[in-house]
Amino acid sequence: MTTEVGHTPVLIHEVIQSLNIRSDGAYLDATGGGGGHSQEILNHLSKAGRLTICDYHEPSVARLKDRFTNLENVTVIHERFSRVFEIDEGPFDGILADFGISSPQLEDKSIGIGFQQEGAPLDMRIDKRLQATASDILKSYEEEALANLFYEFGGERFSRKIAAAIVYDRNIGKFYETTEALKGLCERVLSKHYRSAKIHPATKVFQALRIAVNNELKEVADFLEAAPERLKVGGRLALISFHEGEDRQVKVKFKELAQKREFFLVTKKAMRPGDGEILANPRSRSARLRVLERREVAL
Repeated sequence: MTTEVGHTPVLIHEVIQSLNIRSDGAYLDATGGGGGHSQEILNHLSKAGRLTICDYHEPSVARLKDRFTNLENVTVIHERFSRVFEIDEGPFDGILADFGISSPQLEDKSIGIGFQQEGAPLDMRIDKRLQATASDILKSYEEEALANLFYEFGGERFSRKIAAAIVYDRNIGKFYETTEALKGLCERVLSKHYRSAKIHPATKVFQALRIAVNNELKEVADFLEAAPERLKVGGRLALISFHEGEDRQVKVKFKELAQKREFFLVTKKAMRPGDGEILANPRSRSARLRVLERREVAL
C-alpha cells in the first residue's frame, strides 16, 4: 500500500486491480487528494503511459505538483472533478474518482470541515471560488430547510431538534462562526441521543453542511454524465463513494449504462474494505467501489 504522512488511500489494491492498467495507457485520477492512488497508478505505467491528476483543493494541488514535478507524463489540474474534461478531453484507458474527503482537506484548518480542530472557521468550502459558507447556511436557512438538510445529507434522525436550536439562538443574536461553537451546540442538544453510539453527536451535522456547501451530490451527478463517454473501448471507470446518496447515484447510473451493449458492469456488487483495512484506517469503513467497462459494439 502506498501511503504518505496523514494520508492512506482506500481500497488501493482493489482499485489497481479493477483498472486493469496498461503500462502505455492514459489514466485520470479525478480526485488527486494526497496522491496515494495517483502514485500507485504511476507505478504501473511506463514512460509511454500518461497520467492526469485533478483536484479542486488548492493546497492539495500545490502538493501534488510538487510531488510529481519534472515527470513529463504527469499533468496536475486545479479544477472541480465535474469539469475536468473541459481541460483534458481524454479519451482514457482508466478513470478513477474517490468522492470521499481526503486527509489534506480534512486537516486544512482554514476550511473547517472537521470538528476536531478548535477555533477553525465554519467555512467548509473546499473550493474557495464557491460563495456560500457553512456559517452562511446556518444564518440564512429557515428552520425546516435546515432540518431537511441535516436529515437528507447527513441522515441525522434528530435533525429537527438541532435545527430548532440553531434558529432559536439566531433569533436572540447568537450565530455560529467556528467549528468549535457548532460542535458545542451539537453536544449540548444531541449528546443524550448518542450515548451508546460510536460517532460524535456533531458528525452527521458537519457532514450534511459539507455536502451542501460543496454541492457534492451535483458534482457526482455531473461527473457521471460525462465520464463514461471519455473512456476508450476496453477502458474502465472506477468510482469510490462514502455517502449513501453518492453510491446510489453511481449504482443507478451504472445499471442504466449496462442496459446498453456499449458498457459492462465489472462489479455486480460494490467492493468494500476488509476488516484489516478498516482496522488500519477507520475512515475507510464506509467506502464502496463500483467499476464499469466500456465494450466494443459489434456492427
